[in-house]
Amino acid sequence: MIEVNTAVAQHRAIKYRIYPNEDQKDLILRTFGCARLVYNETLSIHGGLYEAGMKAFSKMDMNNYCNRFMKDDMPFLRDVDKFALTNSIYDAFDAFKNFFEKRTGYPRFKSRKAPMQSYSTNMTKGNIAVIHGRKKKGFVQLPKLGRVSAYIHRMPATNWKLKAATVSMDSSERCYVSVLFELPEVFCAPTDLPTEETTLGLDYSSPEFYVDSNGNTAGIQHWYRRTEKRLATEQRKLSHCIKGSNRYEKQKQKVNRIARKVSNQRKDFCHKKSREITNLYNAVCVEDMDLKAIAQSLRFGKAVSDNGFGMFRNFLRYKLEEQGKYFIPIDKWFPSTKTCRHCGEVNPDVQLGQSVWTCPHCGAVIDRDLNAAINIRNEGLRTFYLDRATA
Repeated sequence: MIEVNTAVAQHRAIKYRIYPNEDQKDLILRTFGCARLVYNETLSIHGGLYEAGMKAFSKMDMNNYCNRFMKDDMPFLRDVDKFALTNSIYDAFDAFKNFFEKRTGYPRFKSRKAPMQSYSTNMTKGNIAVIHGRKKKGFVQLPKLGRVSAYIHRMPATNWKLKAATVSMDSSERCYVSVLFELPEVFCAPTDLPTEETTLGLDYSSPEFYVDSNGNTAGIQHWYRRTEKRLATEQRKLSHCIKGSNRYEKQKQKVNRIARKVSNQRKDFCHKKSREITNLYNAVCVEDMDLKAIAQSLRFGKAVSDNGFGMFRNFLRYKLEEQGKYFIPIDKWFPSTKTCRHCGEVNPDVQLGQSVWTCPHCGAVIDRDLNAAINIRNEGLRTFYLDRATA
């Protein structure tokens, strides 16, 4: 199924760095704890009812239980944003829904030791606002917290409608708020139908990130591999510290800073590369492969995680759809690597590490990755026009 959306994305989030004062930071930490407590209590009650064969609570029932009974037993729940508790309850119900419908795994209890803590709140009666100041200094107004100092690197358009906000804190105690906006319904005309010249096929490559149908590679830097030795050294120092001591906490933050920098470098690369491709081509064809399964079955976990190809695909998809262009996923079982692009014959003898092979039917010498990328492009165009003809 070709995923085409001629409408501009209806929601957009902008993430700001915030600088709460001591009182605001204390309230943020307490809200994290309360939201986590309500989430875990919802999982416990819901799981107990399920195991007992009893009818589960609805979202509304659980929210009423929290307001009428939990807040009486635990008065500190009244001190934090009520929407944070409600959204935490809804998140727990969504986790169970995904477990039963999508088989994503049984929901886990949240821990205060998790590297990222967060809670979400809703917009009502102007309780959330982004306020711009001078030289990108400004404020984000949040329920219970009031105005929190923030770095306002970007302001939303005047016709964007503010809907919600998510406050988060990483392991280095850096605070952020992601503000969600609803965009006006604007439709963009689809671009010209894709051709071989305006379509790009991408074949995933562990060392190169991808090889495209023009024979180009992404030029990825493998940031984790470059910092792995340094990270191992800092982690070794951390293992020698007494857990809970001041030195332990300082060293832990040092390790987290290295990991966060690698993550930011990877994300920045995926954004820039996806934008570059989107601006140049009308359609992009990518295999709909299960990267998690590849990481586990082939023992490529570290390499797959370092690449972030799944994140890149998501960025590529929404950037193409925003411009009325086409993101064409290819069936993961399509034999792109083993099919000769010249004669169409499938060679079942191609091995995993074989970078070059010779077609036994037509005798052509095949570059594995380039051949796969061209096959992905051709298969994408075939399925695209087949779907249009049968629609």
